[in-house]
Amino acid sequence: MVGFSGVIPPNKKLGYAIHKWSSHSGDYHPNKIMIDNPYEQQSRWQSGSNLPPQFIILKLNKPSIVRTITFGKFHKTHVCNLKCFKVYGGIHDEGMIELCEKGLKNDSRPETFDLIDKFNGSFFPSQYIKIVPVATWGPTAFNYSIWYVALSGIEDPAFVNPCMQYFEQCREERTIKLCLKHLRQHNYSEAFQSLQKRTKIQLEHPMLSQLHHKLVECGDYDAVETLLDSAINQGYMEEYTSRQYTATWEQINVADNSPRPGTRGGHPMCIDEAAGLVYLFGGWDGKYDLADFWEYASEQNRWRQISTDTEMNNGPCCRSCHKMVLDSKHKLIYVLGRYLESSARENISLKSDFYCYDIQCDEWSLLSSDTASEGGPELIYDHQMVLDKNTQCIYIFGGKVLSNNKESDTYSGLYRYHIPSNTWSQLKSGNDPTLRSRIGHSMLYHPNRKQLFVFAGQREHFLDDFVMCNVERGTVETVPCTNEEQVPESGYTMRATIDTQHEEIHMLSGLSKDHRNKNEDNARTTIWVYSLKWNKWSRVKKVQSEEPCARFAHMLVYDSYNKVHYMFGGNPGPASTSSDSRLDDFWRLKIERPASVDIRRKFKFLVRQFKFKDMSLSDPVGALIFLQQHVENVVNHSSTSEESEFQELVLRVFNNNVKNDTYAIRTELFDQLMEYFPDHMAQPRENLTDFVPPI
Repeated sequence: MVGFSGVIPPNKKLGYAIHKWSSHSGDYHPNKIMIDNPYEQQSRWQSGSNLPPQFIILKLNKPSIVRTITFGKFHKTHVCNLKCFKVYGGIHDEGMIELCEKGLKNDSRPETFDLIDKFNGSFFPSQYIKIVPVATWGPTAFNYSIWYVALSGIEDPAFVNPCMQYFEQCREERTIKLCLKHLRQHNYSEAFQSLQKRTKIQLEHPMLSQLHHKLVECGDYDAVETLLDSAINQGYMEEYTSRQYTATWEQINVADNSPRPGTRGGHPMCIDEAAGLVYLFGGWDGKYDLADFWEYASEQNRWRQISTDTEMNNGPCCRSCHKMVLDSKHKLIYVLGRYLESSARENISLKSDFYCYDIQCDEWSLLSSDTASEGGPELIYDHQMVLDKNTQCIYIFGGKVLSNNKESDTYSGLYRYHIPSNTWSQLKSGNDPTLRSRIGHSMLYHPNRKQLFVFAGQREHFLDDFVMCNVERGTVETVPCTNEEQVPESGYTMRATIDTQHEEIHMLSGLSKDHRNKNEDNARTTIWVYSLKWNKWSRVKKVQSEEPCARFAHMLVYDSYNKVHYMFGGNPGPASTSSDSRLDDFWRLKIERPASVDIRRKFKFLVRQFKFKDMSLSDPVGALIFLQQHVENVVNHSSTSEESEFQELVLRVFNNNVKNDTYAIRTELFDQLMEYFPDHMAQPRENLTDFVPPI
């Protein structure tokens, strides 16, 4: 960890005082949030107005790493509870950094939220915490109320002080870089060189300094194209391309007279990538649980019904909300879990059966009639299950435990099943605070990292945490994210896949809740990619109009060999006119990022545009010849935006109002090119003038 080396101390409750506030109503003073008294109507802060900005600033007793914030509530629902709020932190009470944007449920239960506590690989210290209400659960006319606030984190000076020193060092270096950028942008070359020589701080990567010299100082556009080619070859554009994903959906239709699965949701699927085969078993059709078993051959585009009722073939009975995994090496499929309606649980023994299907022999085997009696999970549903092919271990996490006669509030923990020895072991309980159990979540396994990735789901409310658990050490950490402002919404039955070759996670939305604007649940079709290399989420752009309707309780599998996803069925969600409605559509999804040849062409078009602008100031005729011979051939004429840009270049020659400043033209191109390079290589994204208030 940058700024500190050693064991990270445990979190402790952090003391604070009320520093500032925007307003308050009558006796509802901000000091009252320091006492947790949920049965006292007066024990809260209430703003004196609902007009922004309304806020409370807390001053910590000492600089600390603030890791969580807890909000206490009134003992029953209240219209003034915060439906949406933001939390900021910083060493000073101005210019603070946003640490989270969340929303409270309108109930009586306290809620705890993780705060961003790291920047640039180092823990971020704060002396001040600012809470900004955004919306209440009542009509817009209601003022904001906060009943109780507790902060948790690290205040040990032996840990915090090195982080403080590193943070101040980063601030100083950042300030100098902003000055250097400003001086160079405005051609104050002597001042730029003097400041750089005095501070010995480099504004950017040496290759980018060379790029600036060739472009802005020398106007050597051919050299610029060569340097950009070299940058692509050295992988400097990889972070940029990892954010430029596009998604193409294609509905898969088989011949009219061919068999195919019917409507359903809550069904599992698995894939044998090498064989190009997708397997689907069971689910809920809106009225009944199913026990049919299907195989889809991608090469032949054909479904084959393996069984109409697996129970008749010594396999599992009809079921939904179960999970299955496939061992492609041994051609075996494992099935665990199911859901039963409350009425179906009366007077029966709820035991968790565990089955294995041998693909090559077309045979089912009952591995266990009661996994709980052998050290495994009880009968569960809406859990997740993954397989480590190398160690021949299956990991099962989460899900609710079924009980007789009533809905269960018991959540299952993390279990490991060792296939060769047929043994179970519990790694974490369902109440383990380090890895909160849940239902309807996503879980993936990275065999090289020995890590489970768990995202979203539901436990009393929608969760939006994204954590990784090392299965060998048992440690759980929050997955780092360098762009917290752009992440998927919290959700239920969001589907995820992993590509270990490209080190990325794909996420397809399910049922989500926007706490900022809506009370109701929403099924949305959005696609995200998380880069394990760059620790960033990227929302994927859709490139055509055809796409599946929004849904949840659907299923998604990934063919990493051919880089293709397959999605089947699901519940159309709140938009459906019938609660029994289910889907039977089958889709192919391809997520792609631009190839290097496309990036090279794009750079050539951009660089040659500016070379034309530069030439048109001194040699209009030569510029027009250059436009015809060297710019037109790198334009993507099928792109409306590029074609429009190209046409505007012609008009530029005849525009007498164009500013005659070659340095400014070249600097503009340089600044645009910097957007393609990662932050650690480039000059600061901000400008010095951004921090100067208007006069």
